[in-house]
Amino acid sequence: MASSPSSSKRTTTAREAMPASERERLLLTEPAQTAFIVAEMRSFLTAALERNDGPSGDLTRWEMSARDKVAARLTDSEGNLIDEEYLEAKRSMMAGGGEIAVDMLCNATSFTFRDGLVNQPGLLSALGSAICYFRDAFRTPGNLAACERVGLSDYDVAHHITDMYHHRNFRGAYTKTLTPSGTGEIAARIAVGLDPETNKGGAGGSKDNSVMDANDGAENNYDDDDDECILWSPTTPGSCIHWKSDDEAWRKKRFERIQMEGTKDPRRGGSGTTR
Repeated sequence: MASSPSSSKRTTTAREAMPASERERLLLTEPAQTAFIVAEMRSFLTAALERNDGPSGDLTRWEMSARDKVAARLTDSEGNLIDEEYLEAKRSMMAGGGEIAVDMLCNATSFTFRDGLVNQPGLLSALGSAICYFRDAFRTPGNLAACERVGLSDYDVAHHITDMYHHRNFRGAYTKTLTPSGTGEIAARIAVGLDPETNKGGAGGSKDNSVMDANDGAENNYDDDDDECILWSPTTPGSCIHWKSDDEAWRKKRFERIQMEGTKDPRRGGSGTTR
């Protein structure tokens, strides 16, 4: 049974009241990750479709070579179409437009990414292997026809999945990949019942105050012991999910050192001298 708008609003309000770290963990769950990837893929494919349908499309559009079509058994050596699924997909996209191709590839993206994330442990830690794995999902006759209609190769589409995964989970790391469009972040928040507007900054948007408060608190508590972030949030720049001071062993070691050496700051309750 579908939830009512009022119950959905209550759920969103309750989840926005969670601590920032809990919301960050929620955004790393499979529903949020999949929604992010699929939304970014749709933006990527739509932009490519518009570009390749434009005046210069012949210069940028990808198409399978005749040799590859024969190898994939889509055509015979004479160039005649022999695969029924490929032929039917070509016909449907010719009649219905490129949006059908975008929908097909987004559906394939949703299925293969979820499968890779949930059922293939360690796959996404090796992005080269992940590209090969995802690429197989786009090498079916129907999806190859969709790739041709959009004008992107099966490799391009698979590579975009890993690009977006890299951006979301390793934010701040050096990369030459495309920048996310922003639609993925909105989709991810909606997928787990968070307000899509809360995390938007700049003109017309508002920052997540709890995240800002957490950051301010971290700055105010900064001292000569140089607490450091062990795990930065992949979804909110500047937000730390796990500080070094959260580690019990580190806290114990710090306490013992202060007991032995005294304190350097009178605000901590000592004399401000070092014994």
